[in-house]
Amino acid sequence: MKSNKNNSDDRSIVADLALPEVHALVSKLHFSPNEGRIWLDESRCVLLQMETLKDIYKDLQAYSGPDYTREFLTRIGFTTGQRDAEMIIKKEGVSSIEKQIYAGGVLHALQGFLTSMKIGSSALNAADMKNTDYSAEAYWQNSIEAEIHLSKHGVSSHAVCWFSVAYCSGYLSACAGKPIVVEEIECQAMGHPHCRIQAKPAEMWALSQSEQSQITTHPIPDDDQGGELVIGSSAVFKVLRHKTACVAETDATVLLLGESGSGKSLIAREIHRLSNRADQAFVEVNCAAIPDQLIESELFGVERGAFTGATATREGRFEAAHQGTLFLDEIATLSMTAQSKLLRVLQNGELERLGSNRTIHTSVRLIAATNADLKKAVQDGHFREDLYYRLNVFPIQIPPLRERRDDISLITSVLIARFSKRHGRKLKGISSAAMQVLIHHDWPGNIRELENVIERAIIMAQDVDFLDTHHLTTIEGTLTTQDFLSLNQQGDLTLSSELIRNAAENANPKVLSLDEFAEQMVHQGSINLDQVQDAITRAAVKHSGGNISRAASLLGITRARLDYRVKKIT
Repeated sequence: MKSNKNNSDDRSIVADLALPEVHALVSKLHFSPNEGRIWLDESRCVLLQMETLKDIYKDLQAYSGPDYTREFLTRIGFTTGQRDAEMIIKKEGVSSIEKQIYAGGVLHALQGFLTSMKIGSSALNAADMKNTDYSAEAYWQNSIEAEIHLSKHGVSSHAVCWFSVAYCSGYLSACAGKPIVVEEIECQAMGHPHCRIQAKPAEMWALSQSEQSQITTHPIPDDDQGGELVIGSSAVFKVLRHKTACVAETDATVLLLGESGSGKSLIAREIHRLSNRADQAFVEVNCAAIPDQLIESELFGVERGAFTGATATREGRFEAAHQGTLFLDEIATLSMTAQSKLLRVLQNGELERLGSNRTIHTSVRLIAATNADLKKAVQDGHFREDLYYRLNVFPIQIPPLRERRDDISLITSVLIARFSKRHGRKLKGISSAAMQVLIHHDWPGNIRELENVIERAIIMAQDVDFLDTHHLTTIEGTLTTQDFLSLNQQGDLTLSSELIRNAAENANPKVLSLDEFAEQMVHQGSINLDQVQDAITRAAVKHSGGNISRAASLLGITRARLDYRVKKIT
């Protein structure tokens, strides 16, 4: 269908921020200047000036050529569209195809790429996408890709909105559950008044093998994250995973350093899981939880009669971990005597049970952990220097959760699934506002504190689908966060604390008096007297179940007068 500029139905599809479905998307955009982070839902973003994008597009084409540039942008655009559709469908629970497509257009506009248009009866949801003969078209304007091309190269002989077209393909494919291919038929860069796209199932297009491979629907790959909460996608986590994988395949002694609750035990288990000793025992000992007088017998074993109360011979943790891995947490709390015996085991692989002179040989991979400053402990004479260097073969610093904010959403999803199952809840997820509170909390207790907050929230969340901000509490009370900025319904940046307060007020809205309602309507300047009367008339008729006499009685007018007004409206 060719465009018709005189068509009275031609208009931009306005993303009204007051609409709940639109505001739900807009509320996912958050700015945190103190941290230098921008978030769209749970994904970190950056703001790029168009001049920067121009340089990127220019250099891509200059160094790689237009064919590779198009292939590259198509591949990235398709995957991005898939990911955004997954967010809309799974996390927001939008089941209607019509609403899914509308939300996709709003989201792409929110990201600054283009604006969808309504021309005549054009709509991507005008037909059933699941049908094999599905065919639909749509219109765009203000395409940033077209604007970039026009400013750099002038009018083009071909369509240039490669990323946005691929984004639309990926988004529609995810919604339909099969490959949907979008082609750009008209483009503003070619001199057309707007961009026009056409969408069809892949089999209805004559695609080359290369083009087919770029739009094949497949799940977005996840990294092998290992077990439990050893998960994340942040840069610091990737470094941690790399070090863990490198040392796991060796028998080197590992020293884990990090704050309490940061996940040292999880990393120790992950090293064991990835090692050649994975099918052998993993023995964990919290040295701080064992009294000084018992720590030696716990670690190295005891012979019967070695001390009062030793009524039986018992092997220690080193023997229990033979051929496997021994994890000593809070190692800085060991007594000097226990440190001496530990040093001997590390040097020779030999130990003696308490009360015995018999030497026992063991083969144990040792992982130690502490939240203390071992160097300072050595300087203060509380920790043996020779043992410190024996343990410090391969140190790994575990970053605190506040340095892994990009991972909080992923960890939270795992925790919600775990605790929902444990406590019999059927939660679908967590609200965007609540997630932002989690992301911006400082987490002095690290992952352990996050676990407690989520479990407590799930216990409190009865008969709801999503956790919200009022479910999130610590032992001291509500979670404390630094203020971040979000968009309000007018599209202006507002402090998060104000938005959360407004959300609470909206949850319990004030009932306006008739005078207050009238004053509000007049102040908005978007309604006239006839519209008010029509709205009240419709409400009365609806409330009366279509009974005109009853509705007239409600309004205090005659049946004939109301009947006349109803006919006038209809």
